[in-house]
Amino acid sequence: MKRILLIDDDEDMLAMTGRWLEKGGYEVMKAASGKEALDKISSDRPDLILLDYAMPEMDGPAVLAAIRSNPETKDIPVVYRTGMDDTDCEGSGDVRPDGIVSKSEGRPSLMKAVEEIFG
Repeated sequence: MKRILLIDDDEDMLAMTGRWLEKGGYEVMKAASGKEALDKISSDRPDLILLDYAMPEMDGPAVLAAIRSNPETKDIPVVYRTGMDDTDCEGSGDVRPDGIVSKSEGRPSLMKAVEEIFG
């Protein structure tokens, strides 16, 4: 079973998205902050990370930069979940997500992005 780490500072979004993924047959780990996420990634490596772009203290780009700078985690696929326009959060260089999914698009769009990552 593929393991997905869901990172979002919004508890309702964590709960709802977690249910969608579990119904899709995935094991879900959750983190409510960037720091909590990095701790989880180092102790229990996920197969995919769904990362909220805009979070307080440590935002999505900072978390992604930390993931990409670590040789042990740099190859984990990361998909941003955002309410922003895609072009606003594409990133550059090595600090680019593997995908971007708008939170407003709902479950079908999210599940399609996850399935594309896993092939």
